[in-house]
Amino acid sequence: MAVQRPFFNKSIAELEALFISSAADESLRERLRDELNCRDTIRAASLLKRIEESLRRPRTPEVGDAFRERNRPPASPPPPPKPAPSEARSRDAESRPASAEDPASHQGPANEPSAILASWIATEALSPQTYRQPADLANGDPRSVAWINRDELPWTREERSRPKYQLFYQIVLGSIAMDRATRKLIETFGDAEERSGREREKAAIAAILVDRNGCLVDDKGVAISSFSWALPVALEGELSRLGEWTDLEAALVEKLTSRLRRFDPDGEPLPLTRSILLEAYRWLVELLQLPADLIEAPTFAIRVHHYFKAGSTPEVALLNSFFLADLGRAAKLVSTGEPGEALSRFLGLKKVEPSPDLLKDRGTLEALLAPKRFPAARWPSPGGHPLVTLQQAAVNGIRQALTDDAGGIVAVNGPPGTGKTTLLRDIVAGCVLDRAVAMTAFNDPRTAFEASGQKVAAGDRAFFHLYRLPESLRGHEILVASSNNKAVENVSKELPSMKSVGRDIRYLKTVADRLQARRSESGEWIDGEPAWGLIAAVLGNAKNRGEFQQAVWWDDDRSLRLYLKAAKGDSVIREIRDEDGRIVDREIPTVITAESPPTPELAIKQWHTARHAFSTLHASVVAELTAIEQVRETCLKRVDARDAASVARADRDIAADQESGCRQEADRKEAAVLAAESDLEHAERARAVLLRQRPGFVARLFKTRRYAEWSQDYVPLENAAATARQAFTHAVRDRQTAAESLRSAHEALAAADDRLRQAVEIVASLEEKIASFQRAFDVDIVDDTFFENGHETWNLASPWIPESLHQKREALFAAAMNVHQAFIDVAAQKISHNLGALMGAMQAGAFKENEKKALLPDLWATLFMVVPVVSTTFASVDRMLGDVPAESLGYLLIDEAGQATPQSAVGALMRVRKAIVVGDPLQIPPVIALPDRLVIGINDYYRTSHAEWAAPSASVQTVADSASPFQAQFRGDIASRQVGFPLLVHRRCQQPMFEISNRIAYDNQMVYAAGAANEGSIAKILGNSAWFDVNGTASTKWCPAEGAMVIQLLETLARAGLQQPDVYIITPFRIVASELGRALSERDDIFQRFGVDGEKWIRERVGTIHTFQGKEADTVIAVMGAPATTQAGARNWAGSTPNILNVMVSRAKNRMYVVGARSAWERVGHCQDVASLLPPRRAAL
Repeated sequence: MAVQRPFFNKSIAELEALFISSAADESLRERLRDELNCRDTIRAASLLKRIEESLRRPRTPEVGDAFRERNRPPASPPPPPKPAPSEARSRDAESRPASAEDPASHQGPANEPSAILASWIATEALSPQTYRQPADLANGDPRSVAWINRDELPWTREERSRPKYQLFYQIVLGSIAMDRATRKLIETFGDAEERSGREREKAAIAAILVDRNGCLVDDKGVAISSFSWALPVALEGELSRLGEWTDLEAALVEKLTSRLRRFDPDGEPLPLTRSILLEAYRWLVELLQLPADLIEAPTFAIRVHHYFKAGSTPEVALLNSFFLADLGRAAKLVSTGEPGEALSRFLGLKKVEPSPDLLKDRGTLEALLAPKRFPAARWPSPGGHPLVTLQQAAVNGIRQALTDDAGGIVAVNGPPGTGKTTLLRDIVAGCVLDRAVAMTAFNDPRTAFEASGQKVAAGDRAFFHLYRLPESLRGHEILVASSNNKAVENVSKELPSMKSVGRDIRYLKTVADRLQARRSESGEWIDGEPAWGLIAAVLGNAKNRGEFQQAVWWDDDRSLRLYLKAAKGDSVIREIRDEDGRIVDREIPTVITAESPPTPELAIKQWHTARHAFSTLHASVVAELTAIEQVRETCLKRVDARDAASVARADRDIAADQESGCRQEADRKEAAVLAAESDLEHAERARAVLLRQRPGFVARLFKTRRYAEWSQDYVPLENAAATARQAFTHAVRDRQTAAESLRSAHEALAAADDRLRQAVEIVASLEEKIASFQRAFDVDIVDDTFFENGHETWNLASPWIPESLHQKREALFAAAMNVHQAFIDVAAQKISHNLGALMGAMQAGAFKENEKKALLPDLWATLFMVVPVVSTTFASVDRMLGDVPAESLGYLLIDEAGQATPQSAVGALMRVRKAIVVGDPLQIPPVIALPDRLVIGINDYYRTSHAEWAAPSASVQTVADSASPFQAQFRGDIASRQVGFPLLVHRRCQQPMFEISNRIAYDNQMVYAAGAANEGSIAKILGNSAWFDVNGTASTKWCPAEGAMVIQLLETLARAGLQQPDVYIITPFRIVASELGRALSERDDIFQRFGVDGEKWIRERVGTIHTFQGKEADTVIAVMGAPATTQAGARNWAGSTPNILNVMVSRAKNRMYVVGARSAWERVGHCQDVASLLPPRRAAL
């Protein structure tokens, strides 16, 4: 019976409209599902998925009714068809396309973590990896390009691989012209100033990996570009669908794989033919509905030479954004409530209560500087200079916030030259210390490893057994990541360098030296920077991982593999054979003679020695820190004691005043008694005199006249005497009361005097203890006067720790490294098994069984035990750690975080427990290739804030700043900027560059510490920093007259005989950089006199700000361009925010020369500050 298809004639748009109106009609959705099962398009698959999900959900009447009401279609005729491109182009540039879906169609609260991730997925789906020439996909090697646009395919010629390598071919199955695709997006969504046109760039549509015979590899041999799917979706304005890529990718890949994989009658795979490739290409572009004018058919493949000991097939080319797979994983973790602490904080799932402004709240900063918070070990930097106040507070605060099991995220805001790398070194030292403490808990390091029962093949008849590590030895891993290749290489290559340490320290030096070396084209090793130890390694992309494996593991003379083999007691003598196979010599590998790995018996003895030495020194350092903490507590007590003494003094003054008042009152009462006594005596005498004159008895009896007259005189006297007597009695009583009050006042005054004496003695005792400490150690004490010495003074201070203790802390770091090596020596057998297994599993998908995947955290922890710091770019996190579960690693150190898009850090954050994010959002912002209005449209749909969550407004740094428990505020152009832990002591730029940068970007909070001005060779020739005022004309942003001035400056240097001048020439605009490079390329005479390769010099030293992030030079020449009155918009774009000018200024250590039309620029945004601090110069040199 034929299948009934009532919706056969309905378009996909009509089916979508029916689904929206079907909330209360389950039968309608079932019929829609049946119809969609008969359709084979991406859009149909997406709608089918939504319908199946709705059918699985139980219907809640209230929700369903509300949903239906929100999405009720109009009763009027169906919506008009989507506008033609020309119509879209004619709309106001501020509006989204008419076909763009209503942002309100995404339900849920604003800035919901799942919506944030969906918006990032949508953005990344439109952000492919690109190339200009096929050789770009082969590290620039044109010999690796194999053409397939002819009948004979490379695998039919039986090409040979390089020695010790396997040959594969990576077929690029068509491409999209990015310039044309970008123009179409701009036509639809509008554009902003200085967006790259992406000329000559291409994005692969798909990639296929085949072996040397042309057969598709068994696993993950096909990849499809998200861009090839997302571009038509975006051009249709269906922004809501862009977030679905991670759900659709697997099904698309499976469909394409099934079209490519062919077998002969015996079930053996067949090689691909050109017709099969073209058929698959045509099918795919039709399925994806890619516009024909944007695409190009497949023409080439890339030869991939894969190291034969790698133990797995190479990776198919990553065509998509590097971050899509991890964003999909993170979305699933968020949906199940298990994203981990660091990622939860980053996404706002868990809010943190921020600290008060660290630049204003002295109490919080003082507590962070407590000696008890200092890590017991520090990095042994050359010169031994200690960290300054805010650096040390940041280290202490990071350890305080992240040392518990919960984890989290701490942001550090570090302007250029403020010691970010120095700070990170002390973080590394602290983590090494923590692991060493955990190691010393084991009497025998071999007991730290638990057999898992899992094993992987290590050759024909050998296996690597996999061992679990205890929790105490995990969580100390340090993964350094950045969007900038140079940034991660700088950290990981500087740490092992002999130049980075100031004491004699050695840790697997021979292996580290091999890792620092590089191979010549002939395969010979060329020594690199001498290393002190194997403290760090650059991993990440496949090339770096391969070089690490070959140098550290497979090298037959200096590898860690040989060292471990010898340490576990196996022979490592290398037999040298002649052409006939006869042994003609035996050699001991250099790593054995140089490192002298101990025998197992000696190793355990050395372990106990190293363990005891470390524990003893650790206890000593902790004891000293505890003693200094007591001094700090004494300082805090002194504050209280001084307050108590002040109170006691005030109380004594009051008591003295009261005693004085009582004394005066007592005197008054005494005088009153004397007066009353005198009055009484006088009254009594008068009464007595008259009493002696009293008539006799008879007169009194008969009351004679004489008696009556006497009585008349006597009664008043008697009354007066009684009154005087009464007054005297009262006076005496009052005198007694006053005397008692005076006695009490005396006692109170004496008690107050005693309390004051005791308070003063306590203060004196505390001050003597503090003074004694200060006499013994000349250090900065963070007491109640510390912050009163001025912003500059307290910022430059190095609180609390004397030099002698710093030396012991450095010695403790060396002892911790000795503990690591001794531990490795004893446990060499088990460590070699774990590392041997990991060398074949340093990429996602290497392990197929879940039981083995579950052990990847243990294998990686073993590597970090040997190499404490591993670096990668964000772009390589998924490829390197794709199968590593969430929160498997300890620390993530993100460098140059202000350059990175927020979504780029998700994969790394997801896999760690604790994150330290370091950067500066006022340097180069993240670069995105999409039109701003397209990104805003995506954010609008998902109800996520563009300013908070989308680049270029947001970066990893700005998001982390908001999630950090420690924060400070800088005044900005419009409102205050909230940043993470601030670093303010600047040691790079001389004046006036420091002043310009400090004024335009850092609220004048930075502290100058670049040292005395040094007039270098360039300054002696060109003079002081200045603005060379050039009033040229220009039809574009490129002004030839400005270019001529730059050439004149360089000619002046050349004429003076200057060799290899350390100069960067920086401009805001790409066209200026391009034209200036072209003009300079015609002046090879200048570069000959400089003694440099002109082409290389121009490539490395002329460009926009993006060329120079993280770099510095003696001198910067800033070429402003855009002099015309009609180019005010371009000037405003460059000068309205601090970023561009700040990057240009902060690259210059000694001198800066601006070349441009001063009158056109001097009133533009932050250029006003530049103009006010750089005097104009017009005279020819």
